[in-house]
Amino acid sequence: MRAIVTNGEGDSWEETRDRPEPSEGEVLVKIRAVGICGSDIGLIDGGGPPWKDLPVVPGHEVCAEVVKLGAGVDSPSVGDRVALHQFIYCGTCSACREGRYYQCDEIQEIGFSLDGGYREYAAVPAYTLTPIPDSVSDLEACQIDSAACTLHAMDRIDISVSDTAAVLGPGALGLFGVQLLRAKGVDDVILTGTRPERLEAGRELGANKTINVRETDPIEAIMEYTDGAGVEVCVEAAGAGDVVNTSLKVAANQGQVALTGVFDASREIDPDDIVLKELTVVGGVTAAHAVEDVIELFERGDLTVDGIVTHEFPLAEYEEALETVRNRRDGVVKAVLRP
Repeated sequence: MRAIVTNGEGDSWEETRDRPEPSEGEVLVKIRAVGICGSDIGLIDGGGPPWKDLPVVPGHEVCAEVVKLGAGVDSPSVGDRVALHQFIYCGTCSACREGRYYQCDEIQEIGFSLDGGYREYAAVPAYTLTPIPDSVSDLEACQIDSAACTLHAMDRIDISVSDTAAVLGPGALGLFGVQLLRAKGVDDVILTGTRPERLEAGRELGANKTINVRETDPIEAIMEYTDGAGVEVCVEAAGAGDVVNTSLKVAANQGQVALTGVFDASREIDPDDIVLKELTVVGGVTAAHAVEDVIELFERGDLTVDGIVTHEFPLAEYEEALETVRNRRDGVVKAVLRP
């Protein structure tokens, strides 16, 4: 089979490998679609979580089809289409016992410390796979992880239908954030970003107001829009620039801020914004406990990948795909590889 490998030093290459066989508790799947996440580009270029293990096959936004079961596996079934949730965990440490398996003492992650989805076949633990209904497409299924990452962070705060909300960053996480806020009943959503085509996608997906931060100061624009009050809910989804400070500045008194972006370096903030306004600030970086809800939202039509998945490439064209994402060419938001 074909597999794409990186050494985390800016290089990636194709290898021909034997198709894996599932061990006990594992399932062999054929990859149908795998999204190129910004964290994949970061991994290739030298970033990634502290538990990464290189060289590795990237890719954790996976839709696949079950082709063989290992010993002791009853579910899923051969022929099922499945979505991947990439964490491998011990199940016995304190974090796992409390349901925070993504903070396991012995955490491993498919696509970072174990080979991921930039290949034709993969053998993975059965518990990492969730069957998906026929009404959910391959492209939607491979974006369950992205949408669920945003939802996991948003589930850590209280959102009211009367809130005014801002989403900072119109990438995949932010565009799902706009839709998720609307699904939660919020009907006044502001979206900020730098690229007109992404902001237009946000308008199509439910944003009431969009702000191009290259043309307008986002803090001034949001405060003017809210008559100086600020927003009750701010979802940061950019992971770049001064967006954390912007989040704190535009939040209303006793407002709530959910940070979902992963930054390439530390940032300075003014803690007085948190203290004096009594803000609630939470982080979220996983799809944990949100996968089933996202599947239901896709089934109901409350979520779509329209305007988010903008490009598809065969696996053989991975170099062009990675460069398209890295350099944000051709209006790309999310690119998907099709092994």
